Amino acid sequence: MNEELLVLTLAYVFLTALLLLAVISGRLKWPVKAGLVVIALFFYGCSYVGWKQSQGWPSPTALPDKFLFHYAVIEEPDKQANRDGDIYIWLTDLKNDELDEKPRAFRIDYDQATHGAVEEALKKTKSGQPQLGQPSKRFTKPSDAKRKDALGQKSPLLNFTQVPDPALPEK
Repeated sequence: MNEELLVLTLAYVFLTALLLLAVISGRLKWPVKAGLVVIALFFYGCSYVGWKQSQGWPSPTALPDKFLFHYAVIEEPDKQANRDGDIYIWLTDLKNDELDEKPRAFRIDYDQATHGAVEEALKKTKSGQPQLGQPSKRFTKPSDAKRKDALGQKSPLLNFTQVPDPALPEK
């Protein structure tokens, strides 16, 4: 458990004790006391959702404009279990062409073209070729025969390129 979660836990214990003290010893009417308890329960639910984001659960938010790809897990759709597929990607944001502090997990919806691109990037990363990624704009042009590939007519949601070799300074 990191320090932020410990501080949040202590803050909620303190606020709960304060609320119980107000409810038990206060001269408020019972409907007001019950309302305070319901509001406190609502905020506990909101904080649970916030804690999931701080504890490494995959973020459903948009991917950064440029990132360093680390790893991915691909869950294909299962029609028998009535489950849509997901692609989980671990990456480090490249803000101003510099690595962000820590990697982050993201979840994107399953797509066959993206599956192929992520799987290829994963193979290259495992073989020692780090990959840079960027989200791409989607397009579908059924009439354009050159854009058709084995995975269908959609372009992948992500584009990957190999990290360029560093430029050495002159002697």
